[in-house]
Amino acid sequence: MKESLHFRPYAAADDSDLSRLIREILGRDCDGRILEWKYRRNPAGDPLSVVAEKHGKVIGQIGAVPVRFFVRGNEHIGSQEVDGCLDKEQGKFDTLFHMIRLRRKINREKGIAFSYFFSVEISSQIAQKLGHIRVCSAPLLLKPLDVEPFLQKKLPALLARMMAPPLNAVLRRMPRASASIPKGTRLRRIERFDKRFDEFWDRIKGDYPIMAVRDSAYLNWRYVDVPYRNYTTLSLERETTGDLLGFTVLLVQERDIRVGHIMDILTARNGGAKTTRVLLCQALKHFHERKVALVCCWMLPHCHVFPELRKLLFFRRAKPGRDLIVQIEKGEGAVMEREFTANPENWYACLGDSDFY
Repeated sequence: MKESLHFRPYAAADDSDLSRLIREILGRDCDGRILEWKYRRNPAGDPLSVVAEKHGKVIGQIGAVPVRFFVRGNEHIGSQEVDGCLDKEQGKFDTLFHMIRLRRKINREKGIAFSYFFSVEISSQIAQKLGHIRVCSAPLLLKPLDVEPFLQKKLPALLARMMAPPLNAVLRRMPRASASIPKGTRLRRIERFDKRFDEFWDRIKGDYPIMAVRDSAYLNWRYVDVPYRNYTTLSLERETTGDLLGFTVLLVQERDIRVGHIMDILTARNGGAKTTRVLLCQALKHFHERKVALVCCWMLPHCHVFPELRKLLFFRRAKPGRDLIVQIEKGEGAVMEREFTANPENWYACLGDSDFY
């Protein structure tokens, strides 16, 4: 490796170079405000990222942020790999190898239990060859709310406008009883997560063997303090005490069509079916009012939310979704074994657990 190429942990002074790399290589706008939020305001701890520097200029990064997880009754720190990029004109495979090696070293020094990311197929295949575990593909569930934008692509405009209303009427069917707010409860729009969300998390944190911690510190960082995003959180709570029964986090995005994302939903695994159904129906109502054409949600088939999505006519996209890729730390003090980690039924994951924001 040439002396001009240097590998080191990320520093705040790298933000300008990283913004340029992420924009040029990954095609995403990622300015200093986003990097500050992601790397330096994370309540789980300091960033775990590494960079490759050549002649004083950052040419590559493997980004990583700490994430608190509740695993088999205990809290541990995992690392989510994010914003990986390399200027191919300046660095080659050996550059990537040295960054990976430094990332592993940092994880060991910081006591990180495991690293993970949601990957496209080609990156998943490379990761598996390097010894990472492919847990599963995260299914993408879809529900069209307005077929006109899709018909416009296939049919003459007038015909599309004529066919859309009756088809939309069918697509927008919802069980009315399930959509109504149960007696003794109320739906609230949440501006900021408070201690009630900590108490709710304490009640349900053991529902699945592996769950990212969803307390108020994390939720405020992930969905309230993030720059340039306008998430909507709906909670269902008891009318008299204010105790939470569950919540969902929603996002509307403008693409070639208007898309609604169910970023997160958390309800009790046992006995929470009605709450889950109500929150999903209220999410659909929210998207209807904002003229969303298509609603998207990630949900693993074994999770208690999955059958409620199917009842509301969400369908599973035929093309596989992103692969959940995990690398566990081995040796003395290891938190997770390969067989336990590789079983998808041990995991609870939503779109908000990924690097999509």
